[in-house]
Amino acid sequence: MSAEQTAVETSQRKIVEFVFPRGIPGLELYRRFLIEPVPGNRLFAMLIASEDPSIGMILVDPLPFFPRYSVDLQRNDRRDLMLKKEQDLVVFTTVTVDEKQLYTNLAAPIMINVAQKRGKQLIVPYRCDDMRVPLDTVAGPEN
Repeated sequence: MSAEQTAVETSQRKIVEFVFPRGIPGLELYRRFLIEPVPGNRLFAMLIASEDPSIGMILVDPLPFFPRYSVDLQRNDRRDLMLKKEQDLVVFTTVTVDEKQLYTNLAAPIMINVAQKRGKQLIVPYRCDDMRVPLDTVAGPEN
């Protein structure tokens, strides 16, 4: 299932709660999150803490912008996500806004197993230079 399909399901009021058993760095107090699409934009979504809707972050599907982007899941990551089939995995990266520029963090993707409704944020050490990569939204995603 793609991020777009997840967003479409959510927009059709099939809001699904995802559990992050180990939490998310910086949001350790929260374990349950909703993913809601940004209206009118199929690439962006909001990750919102179920316990406190004022807590959340912007997510983006990185593949339209960075088609060669990939992350190698380790055995413990697969176990935490309860991942059995690759097609159940959706990858997002977080977005920050600085004045008029959007940036994404390719070094810490948010991995979602849509079948098991489990999530995990990975820290990818070999991508530490990719913590603040500009998103060129004016030109749009790469083709």
